[in-house]
Amino acid sequence: MDRTVVMGGGALGMLLAGKLAAAGIPVRMWTRTREQALVVGERGIELEEGAERVKRVVRLEAAAFEEAAPAETDLVLVAIKQTAASDRTLRELDLKTGAGSAIVLFQNGIGHAERFAEALPGRRILVAVTTEGALRTGVASVRHTGSGTTWIGEWGDGSDEEAVARSAAEPRRAADLLEKAGFSAFVSNSIRERMLRKLLINAVINPLTALWRVPNGELPATPDRMAVMEALFRETLGILRKHGLKDGGERELWASVLEVCRATAANRSSMLQDVLAGRDTEIGALNGALCELAASVGMKAPWNAAVAALVKAI
Repeated sequence: MDRTVVMGGGALGMLLAGKLAAAGIPVRMWTRTREQALVVGERGIELEEGAERVKRVVRLEAAAFEEAAPAETDLVLVAIKQTAASDRTLRELDLKTGAGSAIVLFQNGIGHAERFAEALPGRRILVAVTTEGALRTGVASVRHTGSGTTWIGEWGDGSDEEAVARSAAEPRRAADLLEKAGFSAFVSNSIRERMLRKLLINAVINPLTALWRVPNGELPATPDRMAVMEALFRETLGILRKHGLKDGGERELWASVLEVCRATAANRSSMLQDVLAGRDTEIGALNGALCELAASVGMKAPWNAAVAALVKAI
């Protein structure tokens, strides 16, 4: 098998590909556009890290996704947003990866793992939940805005006993690769629980930072903002409790939301970055999906519906 592939040339994709390449790990990046692939191939990726924003250029191969040849790889890190994971993209990915390949999904929200699993039969579908912060600063440059933790687990319902028995092998390999690149990465045997916890946090932080145009640390800055945050949090927690979120009490989970705001105070959420750049957001996979989850159990979700409508209107 050949080198690891990173699919996606946005902030997270460039961060993953850049740090893998900087660690001497053979990596190829699939970009959305030919223009970005040409720039990365000719100049490399400028990676900016640390409090002093030290910059370095790392070289790696890149190709536009639709023009790329099928990959002789057994590991693909998918760092595109849910809005970019169209049916056509999934069909192309099916053609470009071989049976037995491990596909690691870095998307926010929910619903994506099921779509990838259905579209890519014979592949090992892994889910990554990460708190790494990244900001795309140019067509081939990225700033690592905050070091976090990445959890990787195999997607499935646990009904296949053989799959459960071997499920740690592929996530372990992917986590080891990220560790070699300087990330903090771990294997999780309860990845759905971690997805739901991150959804809870993202559903509060992302839409409100996008609507108020503020970095994460300014969300709890006033009593009025805190009141909106808490109302959205409580509604979202109630919905997720009905859909399998078990760990953590309300006070602990609320504290985790505030801790993310503190730890990533200077960060602009991915949704705020999308709004400022005039791009489609992942609101449908976050608060929009929560409205659907609520409806499926006969609950109402007025706060989630409101922020989803407002972000879509932007």
